[in-house]
Amino acid sequence: MKPPNLIMALIDDFGWFGGGWQGNELAQTPFLDTLVREESLILERHYTYKFCSPSRRSFLTGRFPPHSGQDNGPDATIDYRMQTIAELLKCEANYVTIASGKWHGGHFSISQIPHARGFDESFGYFNGKQDHFFHYDSEDMCLGIDGSYNVTDLWDTTKPTNPNEYSGQFGDYLFTSRVLQAISKNSLRNTSNMQPFFIYWAMQIAHDPMQAPISLPNTPDPIEYAFATLADQAIENVTTKLKELEQWN
Repeated sequence: MKPPNLIMALIDDFGWFGGGWQGNELAQTPFLDTLVREESLILERHYTYKFCSPSRRSFLTGRFPPHSGQDNGPDATIDYRMQTIAELLKCEANYVTIASGKWHGGHFSISQIPHARGFDESFGYFNGKQDHFFHYDSEDMCLGIDGSYNVTDLWDTTKPTNPNEYSGQFGDYLFTSRVLQAISKNSLRNTSNMQPFFIYWAMQIAHDPMQAPISLPNTPDPIEYAFATLADQAIENVTTKLKELEQWN
């Protein structure tokens, strides 16, 4: 039997009551609500941490945060002694491995970035808190040659992107677009009995800074609720693509 294609979608700092399927009547997440109600999506088991980087490292290594690390600062790193799911799938099951979104698992050396931890290709932020539209490191960890801290933290595998190419574009729109491209490209590979694919889709929403291309007034936090809607729309777009290519099951 051919191994399945796998996609892991991680929504950053998304609370248990953030979606409509949990009874939050103010949340506008109609697609996820429908998946839960009509397609048996189970979102009742939670093994995550209260911060973003420990949650990411826990998933990637398969270990609880006390072992994979509970630090959440810019120096948060996946332990070199721990194998990631991407390394395992790539080396032992011959998967094509792709990461799109926020990494926050180490970036101070080339040996810490996604490509060195099992991903054939990646697109996104290395650090943990980027401006959603202009993609500079809002934690002021990268000093530019002009003396400013507005250094773009948006990378295409091992290379920095051109700051002007994506400036002003909402980051999670870019990450979703890259996921859609990867699905299309690797689904064509699959028709020729080529490798299965694993996509780690790690959104930056709903992490601060509180910036979004939409706002939901008449809610306690218009941007926080907008993040939930944006995640819902992104998952709908990806699910629709999977169904079009007969990859949804």
